[in-house]
Amino acid sequence: MSLLDFLFTSGRGTAQDDPYCPLCEQPLSWGSSCNQCFAPSEVIDSILSRSGVPRFLGVLGPSGVGKTVYLGMLLDLISRGAGGLSGVARGPFSLTLQRNLMLALERQRFPDKTPNEPDRWHWVHAEVSLGRRKPVFDIVTPDIAGESLMQEIERPGTYPTILALIARCSGLVVLVDTLRLTADGQAQELFAVQLLSYLDSLRANSRGQITMPVALVFTKTDLCDDPIRDVEAFARSNAPALYRLCQNRLNRFHFFCSGVAGSTGRLVDRMGQESLVPLRVEPRGVLEPFSWLMGMVR
Repeated sequence: MSLLDFLFTSGRGTAQDDPYCPLCEQPLSWGSSCNQCFAPSEVIDSILSRSGVPRFLGVLGPSGVGKTVYLGMLLDLISRGAGGLSGVARGPFSLTLQRNLMLALERQRFPDKTPNEPDRWHWVHAEVSLGRRKPVFDIVTPDIAGESLMQEIERPGTYPTILALIARCSGLVVLVDTLRLTADGQAQELFAVQLLSYLDSLRANSRGQITMPVALVFTKTDLCDDPIRDVEAFARSNAPALYRLCQNRLNRFHFFCSGVAGSTGRLVDRMGQESLVPLRVEPRGVLEPFSWLMGMVR
């Protein structure tokens, strides 16, 4: 089905009508990006060309938590049919994030930080299924910069892309840096609490409950000295305020652990700045949060 045929048969208008942005529903001109939420034209065309209703999923967290690594590794795993999930990228733009991560890991580097400008964020649109004869989902999400997310939380409306995503998303992955949580727990926990409070202001129902499923993922757990054997007990002990907020305001939530670098080293540059470098790639706990969310939103 062509884009014109889809718009004609979907009830959004006739073939002569201008399309609407699938994220913020603002009117668009043909072949243009959205001036309201900055969704790129390639993403808009890719979504509107599909007959099903896309499910927007947000992967959010503070700067340096590992959003780009998580998303890139997720795409790589589902493209190989790992863990019972199979996925197909819709359009070349969806492969950019995965390619950049794989190239960086091959050079034993982590990818560069995501720019703050929304028009420079990488977007993902993938067709994903939980297995043969299972429903196919259209998953759409941008790789949002942590600094931009923080500004939006503090001043709602600063980044319309984030506002539109939160308003439309079917599920949310909230990433928490395990290393920083154990070393400086207040900052990491406070960010997650602020994010859920922001979500509460937009998505809470009349009883003050958030029905959208939220997966809370402790990242970089493979780099911890002590393995996390009971993730819920870890959350209660190391992020008590976050844990209580989840219990009080979220109808559906689950805690997970994830990691990508099975072994790391420290690189010191000429200025004396240290950075972690991946010595061995060993993804774990990447698919589980995503599978859980898909089970919740089916």
